[in-house]
Amino acid sequence: MLNIMFQTIKNIKNSYFIIFLLTFLLSNFKTTNAEIIYNGTLIDAHSQVGILISNEEVSKEINNNDVFLTFLSMRGKHENATKRYKSIQKQTQGKVRYLISTKLKGFARKKRDPNEAIRGIKDLKRQAINNKIKYIGFGEIIVQHAPHDHEKLKYEGINLDLKSYRIKKAIDIVFKDDVPVILHVEMNDYEEDSKKILDQLIEIGNEYPNKIFLLMHMAQIEFEEAKFIFENTKNVHFITSHSDPYRAKNEKRKRLGKAQTGWINLFNKKNNLKKKWKNLMNENPNRFVFAIDNVFDHHWKKNYKERVYFWRKALASLNKNTASLIACGNANTYFKLKIQCK
Repeated sequence: MLNIMFQTIKNIKNSYFIIFLLTFLLSNFKTTNAEIIYNGTLIDAHSQVGILISNEEVSKEINNNDVFLTFLSMRGKHENATKRYKSIQKQTQGKVRYLISTKLKGFARKKRDPNEAIRGIKDLKRQAINNKIKYIGFGEIIVQHAPHDHEKLKYEGINLDLKSYRIKKAIDIVFKDDVPVILHVEMNDYEEDSKKILDQLIEIGNEYPNKIFLLMHMAQIEFEEAKFIFENTKNVHFITSHSDPYRAKNEKRKRLGKAQTGWINLFNKKNNLKKKWKNLMNENPNRFVFAIDNVFDHHWKKNYKERVYFWRKALASLNKNTASLIACGNANTYFKLKIQCK
């Protein structure tokens, strides 16, 4: 009988020990996870809203994510752009800022009249002013864009350069407002012209030293080319959109021939920032701006929250000041938001 009692007491003690051990491990696991996530203010410095997703759906995704501000540029019909933005602005209670679209009225269609596209940009600016929308800048200017043969986008592509008529006209419009010039160049998809584009980026950066130039999707640039830009300019920077494993499906895209194949991937196979890119960011914290650049409905609805979390982990691996600047500070400075990055 005594043996049974002692065994029972021993089992109870073991049970308490197991419970204590599990509690200890779980609490430390949570702490470890919290420590590797960047929890500061996050700004998505460029995303888009097209015809395949409703204002309500976009607003829901924005409200359900811990992104402090999202810069939005409208796609689709020119006449609906301002109205759509106002609707989303209201539904998100001010969690968005307006980037006037530069790509409507056929701007990125090589057979369309460039003057009509330029008039369209000016008209959208007038609409914003008349509707008392405090726009913070302009959306990406399409310089180069690979062809698309996809159910959600049929597009013949375009390959211009920074000296092309419509590009210069669009840049002049942005210059007048003294806001960042966001350029969409694809140096991998148009590898044959990459040196020309690289030289032109250096040239325009030095010609206009007081202007800010932001390159969408890291410009599909190679590491040595990025270093070259940093060494030869002080005002040509990179937007991090489409440079993670979610977009780096080059081989599959190449086989299917449906879209861009030149996206770069800043991450290694373990989904950590590659050491060379991580070092470059820490050495040049003012040269990178975070953005997701949602475009189609599935970008918004499928793994938006997952991608935000992914980048929060990446930012946590950087120096604290670097992470804060890329996540919020640089966008805050370049777009003159006057917010507090926490």
